[in-house]
Amino acid sequence: MEYLLERGIRSEEYYLGDASRFIRFLLANSTEEDVRRFIEESAVSGTYRQRLEKTLRRFFIFCSEHLAIECPQKTKKPDTRQLG
Repeated sequence: MEYLLERGIRSEEYYLGDASRFIRFLLANSTEEDVRRFIEESAVSGTYRQRLEKTLRRFFIFCSEHLAIECPQKTKKPDTRQLG
């Protein structure tokens, strides 16, 4: 926000509104594969991966409950059971 204000914007509503619509678009159109790839590329340790999965899961639930953005495939807890 400070960046925009320093550049002389008169109203942050347009910028925040446009950014919000773009983020909503990304959330609505991202796939489970996109989320998995983000986690794999971002997580540098097992502990961070678990935290990232947990926080993203909570974020997707928030999006569903408060922003009317349905992401059912992204709100499930990952199946960590061993096959076999």
